[in-house]
Amino acid sequence: MAPQAPQAPSFSGDSGPPSATPRRIGVYGWGVVAPGARNVAALEALLESGRSALRTSSDRGRASLGGGLFATGEPDFDLTDYEPWIAARHGDAYLARMRTKMGENVQFAVGATIQALQCDERLEGLLRGLDDACQVFIGSGVSDLPESYRAAASLGRATRVWNHFWAQPAHCGARRRFEGERTLPAGETPPLDPGALPVDTEERADALRSWDAYWAARSDEQRVFLDRFAAIESMDADDEDHEKAHLNAIRKRVRAHRALVDEVGCPPPPWTAVSPNLIWNIQNAAAAQITMLLDVHGAAWAPVGACSTFGVAIKCGRDAILRGEAKVAIVGTTDPRPDAALAGAFHSARVMPGVGEVNMPFTSLRGTHVSGGSCVWILGDAEWCEARGLEPVGGYIEAVALSSDAEHIITPSQSGPKRAIARAYQEAGITAADVSVIDLHATGTPGDLNELALVDAFITDRTRITARKGQLGHGMANSGGWELTALALGLARGVALPTGIPADRLHPRIPNPKAIVTDEAPLDGDIGVKLMLGIGGLTACVVLRRAR
Repeated sequence: MAPQAPQAPSFSGDSGPPSATPRRIGVYGWGVVAPGARNVAALEALLESGRSALRTSSDRGRASLGGGLFATGEPDFDLTDYEPWIAARHGDAYLARMRTKMGENVQFAVGATIQALQCDERLEGLLRGLDDACQVFIGSGVSDLPESYRAAASLGRATRVWNHFWAQPAHCGARRRFEGERTLPAGETPPLDPGALPVDTEERADALRSWDAYWAARSDEQRVFLDRFAAIESMDADDEDHEKAHLNAIRKRVRAHRALVDEVGCPPPPWTAVSPNLIWNIQNAAAAQITMLLDVHGAAWAPVGACSTFGVAIKCGRDAILRGEAKVAIVGTTDPRPDAALAGAFHSARVMPGVGEVNMPFTSLRGTHVSGGSCVWILGDAEWCEARGLEPVGGYIEAVALSSDAEHIITPSQSGPKRAIARAYQEAGITAADVSVIDLHATGTPGDLNELALVDAFITDRTRITARKGQLGHGMANSGGWELTALALGLARGVALPTGIPADRLHPRIPNPKAIVTDEAPLDGDIGVKLMLGIGGLTACVVLRRAR
């Protein structure tokens, strides 16, 4: 009788024996843009040193980050590193559009993808040849916040200037009548007159915006302008029967709009103040740009699972290969540089400390540190890839499983993540005894202790525990990818790379402090597990086997 596959640890809701995996999925290329590491080699060197790449905000003079209160992770990235590669394939015009229209979220992901392709000179040609059998899944945790902020700031300023113009008595008959005769339409009361408030106060500035908006909305002259603007928008293309007729009509309308603004003497309308870069940098933009760079036509979109997004992207790519829809999948994540608003939100949620120093996981439990960058892996059908001479750089993905907490938006339950872990073990055909290292989400909050408790049934005394947000920060969606890359690098060498966690500062409530990796530690076995816990309760569990 053939031996049965080992069973995953059981729990309420576990079901059935492990299912056979029809194909092996290997990692054939990877690239990172991370704090202190512009590529995988630099990441490995950083981890080997045990140093943290996080820096306090005072290092960059960021007053909005408290002038030294917050440690964050600034990605090591320069687009010029990749410009020769891009220009050689698409020319200078394409490269110029990349510089001016694509935000750093897209640029980070493009850079990490180029790194991944350079892991083997054959990869690029193979992916191009696969065409629609190459799929792309690049997600983001918070999207391109800087581009959104620029758009909001431009719109806000243009709206204030616009309303102030049309609210003036010279352009608003209702305002003239009010100031001359104190008359208003029946039942209306204007907002507080800003002139009644002290000058140079925020209250006066807020009142002025409300005052201007009120009168601008009642300006007959603005109504005339809007009608003329709409008439220009309604202009049809000429009857010329050629493909440029509509482009010519657009240019004609733009010229007419500018002439109207000049004639009236008003500011540009607010809806003309927002750069179209806002829509060129929506969530799926990074995945789309990668398909354009490689001229592949497989499905490309952005999975979003908060801090678990890298695991979700791996599952999307792996599942596509297992279903036979793709031979190769480019998967990964990208998120912006540390942002003051995001850091403020984390601090207000009591999960980011303002103590001016790095807080390591499993120590004071004060909180985590925001960081940005990208991580991209190239997954492939092992039989197909290795028949073409490719060798895995990061081992094999044995399983990926997802679950939701259904309990709390930030604090993970135990039952929710346990479902993902048990399902991943079941799919991989492993037990706790097979796991030599497990890398936890571990944000340096009280949730670290909860996480240690929930994985206890899925590890043994020989399993080493790692956590790296004290080295790289909480890269939003990227952390899972950086940490999984670190796990794979260590597995390949038979060690758990240093985490930088000081052994003498571990929290006293940690049940088995010797299991926590601080300095480099030897590993006994080929299996590593990565746990990712996303805001909103989404858990991803990835089982990785090193290549021999």
